[in-house]
Amino acid sequence: MLTALALSIGILIALWVKVGSMASLLVPAGIVAWACFFAAGGKIQGLQKTIAATLSGVVWVWLAMTLIGMMGMGSWGWVIIGVVAFILVFQSRVPALSFIPGAFCGAAVTAWAAPTDPKGYLMVAVALIAGAVLGYVSEMGAGMLAKKA
Repeated sequence: MLTALALSIGILIALWVKVGSMASLLVPAGIVAWACFFAAGGKIQGLQKTIAATLSGVVWVWLAMTLIGMMGMGSWGWVIIGVVAFILVFQSRVPALSFIPGAFCGAAVTAWAAPTDPKGYLMVAVALIAGAVLGYVSEMGAGMLAKKA
């Protein structure tokens, strides 16, 4: 099964790097979400938790950056980021948002990408969703390959 998974991921990640780059998607964000899918336990539940948690990170960073910019709070940005970190953990009380590492990964890749407009945040979200879905597809593909072997 491990060999089948390695083969499935190797093929799909090569395609993701090629197609994601051509589509101007944030390839690293997709890879982070892919890893989150497996860290969340895989299967449909891992897919759901990864998408919900990583997208929550995007939303909270977007809100934080908007607040910092609108209110001229650049020198207090560190406090707002601390509040966001608190929220990322606290929201885990909601079952769909219970994958705390996914929330932090979503927030981190969003901050790393530093989008300057809503389209940029959307592009991060699309890459995160694509990566989680590719994780699910790679797991399914590995299962099919392992059965044939």
